[in-house]
Amino acid sequence: MSTPHSPAAHGGEEIEIALLAPKFEEHAFPWRQIFGYAASLVLTLGALLLVERHVLAPTALLVVILALAAIQAGLQLGLFMHLRESAGATWHVVTLAIGIGVAIGIVIFSIWIMTFKSGVS
Repeated sequence: MSTPHSPAAHGGEEIEIALLAPKFEEHAFPWRQIFGYAASLVLTLGALLLVERHVLAPTALLVVILALAAIQAGLQLGLFMHLRESAGATWHVVTLAIGIGVAIGIVIFSIWIMTFKSGVS
């Protein structure tokens, strides 16, 4: 009679414990993450300086700040959230798109409710 861990239970092949142990990849120095952090700081400081020094008109300033925020969000998603680094990267993008859609829906419906608040009560 063979036990589940005996060689006979696995077709005569013995399972090596080394194959079951977790494998950790050795990584080089994290230059990409350092670049991402520095770029995020530069984008944030750029937006701060634009606001503090009143360089642009309010509408143009809003557009530039939103563009800087979008660039920073993309940078952080790509470098820190490992959006492109797995075999199922397509599902990460789909999940992210659904999350963005839900967030936009919440903002739009919140504004709609606040706009027509007097008619609700």
